This record gives sequence, C-alpha cells and structure tokens, in this order.
Amino acid sequence: MQRYYTDPWLQELHTKILDSFAEGDRHLVVLEETIFYPTGGGQPHDLGSINQIPLLDVFERDGTVVHVLEHAPVGDEAYCVLDWSRRLDHMQQHSGQHLLSAVLQEHFGYRTESFHLGEDYSTIDISTPNLSEEEQRSAEQQANELVFSNLPLLTYTLKPNEQASVPLRKIPDLEGDLRIVEIEGFDYSPCAGTHVQSTSQIGLVKIIKCEKYKGMTRVYFLCGNRSLEDYRRKQKVCLSLGSLLSVSESDLPSRVALEVERKQELEKQIEELQTELMDLHAQSIVAREESPFFLELPKATIEEAQKQARSILNLTTGTVIISLDERFVLMHNQPNDLHLGQFIREKAQPLGGRGGGNATSAQVYFPDPDGYDKFSKMLKTDLL
Repeated sequence: MQRYYTDPWLQELHTKILDSFAEGDRHLVVLEETIFYPTGGGQPHDLGSINQIPLLDVFERDGTVVHVLEHAPVGDEAYCVLDWSRRLDHMQQHSGQHLLSAVLQEHFGYRTESFHLGEDYSTIDISTPNLSEEEQRSAEQQANELVFSNLPLLTYTLKPNEQASVPLRKIPDLEGDLRIVEIEGFDYSPCAGTHVQSTSQIGLVKIIKCEKYKGMTRVYFLCGNRSLEDYRRKQKVCLSLGSLLSVSESDLPSRVALEVERKQELEKQIEELQTELMDLHAQSIVAREESPFFLELPKATIEEAQKQARSILNLTTGTVIISLDERFVLMHNQPNDLHLGQFIREKAQPLGGRGGGNATSAQVYFPDPDGYDKFSKMLKTDLL
C-alpha cells in the first residue's frame, strides 16, 4: 500500500518486508506498505531509513515501489522513518508549482509546459517568450493571496467516463484512471506527487528570476521554508553591506552604484598610470640594451606583458621575450621571415610547451620546469 498517498504526513511506519535481494552493487527491498515516495512526476524520491539503514533511492518498477539500501536488513520486520524535512519541502514546492502554474494560466493564458523540482530552486517553463516584471509581480501577488486564503488541497481518482466533468488545467495523454490534485474550486490537475493539505501550508511563493528558454520563459521560484531561508540569506547580505558602507538598506542601491562608478574611475586612472610607467620602462630598456630584449615579469599578467612588449617595439625594431615564471610571451616587428607561431610549434611543443601564435606574437606555457629551462636556453641562440 502506498501510504504516501493515503497519509502523506505519516513519518514513521512499522511494516513487513516482502522481498529483499541484491542487484549489482545495490540491495533492493520491497515492503508490504511504504511511506517513501518514488521518483516520478517531476518530484524527487524520499529519503529516510529502514531499520536504521539509510535509504539511497526509491523507484517504481512494474507498479511496485522498490527501496534501495546500503546493505540488506535483518529479518522480515521493517521500521521505516521518513526524512520529514525533505518530504515537506517537496510538498511545498510541488503544491506551490500547481498554484503558480494555475495563476499564470488563469490570469495570463500562459501554459506550463514542464516542471523541475531541484535541490535549491524549482522551475516551470511557460508558453510565452517574455514574462514582464509587472506580470511577475501580479502572478506572485495572486499566488500568495491564494496561500492566505487557506484553500484545501484535495486528492481523488477519476475514472475515464468522469474526467470530462472536471475542468482539468492539463489533460495528459494517458489511458485509465487519473489521480487528481484539486486546489478547491480553483485548479484541477492530474498529478502523482505528494501535496500539502491546504494552500496556507505552501508558505510564501516567491519568483526569484525569469529567463528566456527555447522560445518560452523559464520561471525560477521558491516556496515555504526555501523562501524563508532565501529571505534570511538576503537580509544578512543587506545588513552586512549596510554596515560596511554605513548606509541604510534603502540607500544600498544608490551607494553601491556610486562605489562601482568610483571603482571604474580608479581603474581607468591606474591603467593610465601603468601605461605611462610601461612607456618609461620601455625607454629605459631601449636606451641601455639591444634586441632581442629579455625581461622577467613574474607577477605580470599575459595582457600586461603584451602591453609592455608593444611599448618597447613602438620605440625600436626588434624582438621582445618576456618571462612570466612558467610562461613566455614573445613579440617582434622585424622585417624578416621570423614566424613566432611556427617557432613555438617547432621548438617549444616538442619540449612539452603549450601555446601558439601568429607571425609577430606568440605565447607558450610549460607545465614542466625542465622544458621551460631548455626552451629558455634555446631562445638565446635559435631566435637570434
């Protein structure tokens, strides 16, 4: 018997083990009755324990619910304990999905084409390429008004000849009896999942973001305890930022925007000063050395090394070789047939170097220090 349907709030159960057998590296158990919901209908399986043995998976095979355990239980008695926090979370998200999908279809005409209940958030894909911010707010508001209305959620089975009498939101391509989940007087949906008993038990329904997806809109949302945890986390972030910036929560957006503007201005000034410093460094190098110019800049980025090389070549004709610990950046502007990309392929890659380039610019990385050392010595002879 599937007690998760007849009593979805039942958290413990004493029952009989009907079958127990190994299958590969898993041990499977079939019970006389079960409180554990198997994966199906967009809802993940329950967790818990049987005789204190952790439950790893629950699935349905040929109409039989099968439980996967770490190892075989002893005897034919089974004491089942449900991971209640997980079950309640799944019921809140799944019932919340029915509510939100019904609101979006009833008020905006957007059908729900698919549903996914994830570990951190749930999503529905709805039949519109765009859900405006105003529509998001309106749908969220109406869903929560129905939560506060405390409407009962009813489950029952309809035979094929009874199904036309109920205004189903979505008619599945299935034969035989249908299990219906009804939000009393508002929504009627075929569903094989577990659900709360009233809309108030769904808790707060919160849309967290929307994005375009294959010509539809994917709506990300949270319900119940997930919404509460999300609010706690975001409040903590706001309080922390407010304390750091010495502003109230309402002033955070404008203050953060101001800090970003200041940061961008400082970055621009730093870039200008770095360019000026590189130009001065280039002048010093060209004044005292001749090509090829060898530089060691172990803390520089590739982009900074390339910029330094260009500043040197803007002043003279030659070749620049810059060492960045395990990497070399090479650049030249000489009127000859030197092709740096080809040089890397022929000389560096046989030594384990990874990289390449074009005729006048290249770079190469050596994961092995020995290859780096050999290539470094080769540069001072073969590249001249």
